Amino acid sequence: MFGRSPRLSWEALALAFFFACGRKQASLASGPDHSATSRAGPPAPTVEAPTACSAPSPLCDGSTAGAVPWRVLVGDERWNAAWRALEALPEADKARPDVRYVRARVALARGDAAAVLPLLDGLESALPLLAEDIAGRRASARLVVGPFEEAAEWWAARPAPSSQLDAARAYEKAKDARKARAAADRVLSSSRRTRSQEAEARALRIRIAESPAEQEQADARWIATYGADVVPGDSLLNVTRLDPRHPLSAQELMVRAHTLSDAGRTDEALHAIDGVAGAPGAEKVSELDRMRARGTILFRARGRSGEAAKALAECAGAGGPHAAEDAFHAARALSRADRDEEAIRGYEEVARRYPKSTWADEAAFFMPYLRMLHAEWKRCASGFDDYLRSRPTGERARDARRDGGLCKLYEGDTRGARATFERLSEDLRTDSIAGARMTTLAALAAARDGDRTHAIALWTEVARLHPLSWPALVARARLTEAGAPLPPAIEPPPVSSEAPSPLPVALPPPADLLHELGLDADAETALHEREGAIAGVAGSRVPEALCASYGVLGRARRRYQIAQTLPSVLFNTAPDANSRWAWECAFPSPYSDDVRSAEAQEGLPAGLIWAVMRQESGFDPDVISPARAVGLMQILPDTARLVADELSVNQDDARLTSPSFNVRVGAHFMRKLLDHYHGDIPLAVAAYNGGADSIERWLSRAPGMQLDAFIERIPYDETREYVVRVMGNLARYGYLARGDDGVPRLDLELKTK
Repeated sequence: MFGRSPRLSWEALALAFFFACGRKQASLASGPDHSATSRAGPPAPTVEAPTACSAPSPLCDGSTAGAVPWRVLVGDERWNAAWRALEALPEADKARPDVRYVRARVALARGDAAAVLPLLDGLESALPLLAEDIAGRRASARLVVGPFEEAAEWWAARPAPSSQLDAARAYEKAKDARKARAAADRVLSSSRRTRSQEAEARALRIRIAESPAEQEQADARWIATYGADVVPGDSLLNVTRLDPRHPLSAQELMVRAHTLSDAGRTDEALHAIDGVAGAPGAEKVSELDRMRARGTILFRARGRSGEAAKALAECAGAGGPHAAEDAFHAARALSRADRDEEAIRGYEEVARRYPKSTWADEAAFFMPYLRMLHAEWKRCASGFDDYLRSRPTGERARDARRDGGLCKLYEGDTRGARATFERLSEDLRTDSIAGARMTTLAALAAARDGDRTHAIALWTEVARLHPLSWPALVARARLTEAGAPLPPAIEPPPVSSEAPSPLPVALPPPADLLHELGLDADAETALHEREGAIAGVAGSRVPEALCASYGVLGRARRRYQIAQTLPSVLFNTAPDANSRWAWECAFPSPYSDDVRSAEAQEGLPAGLIWAVMRQESGFDPDVISPARAVGLMQILPDTARLVADELSVNQDDARLTSPSFNVRVGAHFMRKLLDHYHGDIPLAVAAYNGGADSIERWLSRAPGMQLDAFIERIPYDETREYVVRVMGNLARYGYLARGDDGVPRLDLELKTK
């Protein structure tokens, strides 16, 4: 990871970014600039920020005028640089309680626990509001360098499973096996324990046992089955060592295989299945169960679809209660392997052999669905009609209508398509954006049927009633294509009799001190715990006061959460002096230095990083998805390693929770996607979520399609909705910055290789 490596191929990057994960647009937002008044309305009231350094001070690194303030380095989690800057301060400044506290925090983050204890000595009296936190940091340092007994007693007094686990670790280091065991037992008895905490507590009980007995043997078996993916090393070794006469049973190996498969460790999972036949109790697991487990593991694995199809077809051929399900998934696996004609024959067989099953309903839908993905418009239109005639209330009825409408539109049955989309628009009245998307397609069908006047009226209605949304962007692009006038991007705000009085903003202690020290994550937590102090003086403007208070910080997780409770009426018209605070609360601009730097370095459309961040993580830098995507931009560790190598920066998986690193890696990957898709933002956004290989395959089968219909034809519901939401976010960020001129303009023509 150090030094320049050969440039990575686009294919390698695209393959790595599994989840997260056209033409150049005529106009894009240039980025939020709240320092100037825009057509979106007056800027929000500003909150005074700390003065930039012009001379050495406790807030600067003390080296030269204009040097990077150490608080910025702390906020960016650049711990080594922050330490050097803090150590360069004059001795009098270094001795200040607040500076000693932040020095201790930086030392702990750097892994220098020995430096922490003298810095924290006696600080509780000087910083009483941080006394509990100081004691916790001291206990964390003592857990590393001792005295271990004192660390253990502090953690043991706290009931949380994480605290009890730290107590157990500390007692273990203090060689007090009895108390270590008791703390581990408390972890295991807690209903709030996580699976990883349970695995570590069980592993600790094994380590400290002088003469392992039945309990430790049971712990080893649990780790080798339910915790096989959590504890490092070969989890089977402890079973062999502690209970050599009783290897894992066949049923335990099945559990182990499932656990490893969930973690994406396919080969190890298959190895576990291979061992079932020769394990104790093999007679309790049928050969068909083993076959199905193997097929399921392969079906869930990336790049093993051909093998999965073969295994599941064998299961279906063997019969049994799951034969219909196995046959259906065998066909699905063939489709994933890009063997769609074989898949269609498989679906036909499911529908014929198991006509009363749920799987027959699914198979009947997927037959025309695959025809649609291959642009066989006439065959997919008739296939979806057949589905709806035989299954008018089927599980896939609504999807069949939408996809059937697209097939009719491109087959040339514009009247049938129009009727279909108009009905869907009515059916989706409770989901206004989904209904508006169907209305734009109904308008397109009307235009192709020669009813230009009605089409323009429908597009205009969508643009006015659903401003700054994906269907509004589509409607405006269609109006431009038709040479029709455009309505305003959003209606102007109602005339207000008077502007609201200025709202004083002051962070309560200790959030104010933590913010001053660059510890904004801690300040956000402290502020959350003290929201009542703000609400008590805000009167009827509590949400506004809370949003403004969180706006002082460089983060937005809690601010975004508050915004979800705001009434929608605040967003129905353009922001003004009465509502701009709500817009900026719902569409915040956290980590602005990092984001603007990444936008500039990568040449990204302004606001795109925030638009993606808002959808991916809700601005939570610590969130980890079930697919193991991490942080603000939800990046997979494998992808981060490839991108970091290309950027010649050090990659450590732990850095993915660092906002600056996560933003830098995510921005570079987005640039790769934009370059590949000729600057087409919706396609790049779709690939960011669904994978570039999938988008490439769908584009290769989209003759004559335009962008709006292509997005609606995306097979993955999640990816389709992701594009809709991210583009709506981007439109709002652009409008906040530049008014109408900041709203993205879509190019409807797909530009493919």
